[in-house]
Amino acid sequence: DIGCSPTWAQPSPDGRRVWVACNKSSELVEIDVAAWRLLRRIPAGEGIYNLAITGDGTRIVATNKRGQSVSVFDAVSGRELARIPTTRRVVHGAAITADDRYAFISNEGVGSEKSTVDIIDLRTLRRVASVEVGQQAGGIDTMR
Repeated sequence: DIGCSPTWAQPSPDGRRVWVACNKSSELVEIDVAAWRLLRRIPAGEGIYNLAITGDGTRIVATNKRGQSVSVFDAVSGRELARIPTTRRVVHGAAITADDRYAFISNEGVGSEKSTVDIIDLRTLRRVASVEVGQQAGGIDTMR
């Protein structure tokens, strides 16, 4: 059994869908809220963990905890647009800026290693910066 084992649920901006990170099965699941029905199971990165969605609902950013990477998905097609390696082994949280331009990804350090926040440009689908922060950075959020 490779059941879902959800680690994060993210509603769409219009509230019609809920996206679920299924860590154990490494799938991104889309649920129709009104019918409470499973719409799609989309293959994702290894150990998909946390999610963030753009304000316009077109892109989903997913952290892949076992895959040491971040995936960017097209919400309409379900296609993975990019998989971007992270600067630390333990990727954790995801947040998107109010203008939908950047994703901020928190990465936990291991042992005495400092954590980082990776900054991904959602237009070019590339990491454009990484900033060291204190130890054990878990979740992250932005003002919308």
